[in-house]
Amino acid sequence: MKGQEEIMGFMLVVVMVIVIGIGLLFFFSPKAPEQTDLGMQNLLYAWLSTSFEGSDIRGIISSCDNCDLKPSVDILDSAISKSGVINRINGYSLNITGRVNYYSYKGKLNGTARGAVVPVEDTEVRLRFYS
Repeated sequence: MKGQEEIMGFMLVVVMVIVIGIGLLFFFSPKAPEQTDLGMQNLLYAWLSTSFEGSDIRGIISSCDNCDLKPSVDILDSAISKSGVINRINGYSLNITGRVNYYSYKGKLNGTARGAVVPVEDTEVRLRFYS
């Protein structure tokens, strides 16, 4: 009888440790990283090599010192709208950081994110789609 009580106590401790371990794994596990999308990366490369005002957009970004990027970003907005991707997503954001700091978004920025990053000299161009 005493042996059965000890085994039941031991099993109770093992179950409690397992439950606490699963709880800790659930709360402290890293969030799923943003998925890289090759189609989005190709879209970014195409946009950066588009000619605008006598230079490609990559050149405009790399030589930009407090310049207005809105007209060149409108080209990307138009490409996204014409491609039909806009009908399958909640929203998207464009973030240019580094030497130039620019942020633009359209729609709702919640849900699962897919993204692509393209370096431009000292600057990083990041496009994210939210679905």
